[in-house]
Amino acid sequence: MSAKEDSAIQIKDVPSNERGELFPILEESFEGWYLRHSKHTLMDSEVVREAIVNEERAGLVILKDLGTKLGYVYYIAVGRKFRGKGIGGKLLDNSISYFFDKGMQEVYASIEEDNEDSERLFESRNFRKTSRAELAKKYGTINSFVLLRKMVAVPGEHIMVRQLSPSLDSK
Repeated sequence: MSAKEDSAIQIKDVPSNERGELFPILEESFEGWYLRHSKHTLMDSEVVREAIVNEERAGLVILKDLGTKLGYVYYIAVGRKFRGKGIGGKLLDNSISYFFDKGMQEVYASIEEDNEDSERLFESRNFRKTSRAELAKKYGTINSFVLLRKMVAVPGEHIMVRQLSPSLDSK
């Protein structure tokens, strides 16, 4: 993407009363359970941001505060005609900055096992795969189940994590 194209991408918060206008992007990006869940989550989430290119809605990201200094990237979706132009990366970068500014220590995401494009995107931003066992060791078994439930992480998904600041354990 050229510098001119990159600067043409604007990221802004989407008020609740405008979120239904983003359904077409979700419909191009997901199907089945993921489509139903993403539409529901879009309407109920505290933070939804959209990417605008040439005054056209190009993509969106849904964010969640998991509590205890943990953030979650719920969904990133980019309209078909805008894919491959760095919009997903711009949305993810903006999300990381948002969570960093809020003082979060880690950011999580869950990605379908066969979604190689999303996995590459998150890995390019220094996310790494983690496991349910690692979460249990870090937060305790019960707290790890609570965390996974808040994420609505399901079997067949990779859990990705990125450290934003030193954890309380390491001080």
